[in-house]
Amino acid sequence: MQALTASWAGWVAAYEQHCKALPGPTHTVCPNCGADELRVMFAGRTERRTGYAAFWCEGCLVGIHLGRCAVPEGAAMESLDTPVEQRAVRVPNYTMLWPDEAE
Repeated sequence: MQALTASWAGWVAAYEQHCKALPGPTHTVCPNCGADELRVMFAGRTERRTGYAAFWCEGCLVGIHLGRCAVPEGAAMESLDTPVEQRAVRVPNYTMLWPDEAE
């Protein structure tokens, strides 16, 4: 298992910074390993632009999962009606940080 070196608050701050740059290019560094390899996948109700977010680092495969979040305007979003195996973005099996683990 990847060592967890960043706090939940650090991950949320990185997520917020990452989302502010969408739909343009993002260059937010991973709060866990420092790599510029953060990725996000939104899935939800496309007509409402709300859903959940998987946010992870391709470098260290650590990340967070957020539910009931707003999807930034213009950001790519998968419909919950699309089967997981048919979605455009493949979310890897990453180590998920939970709020109570990090604080």
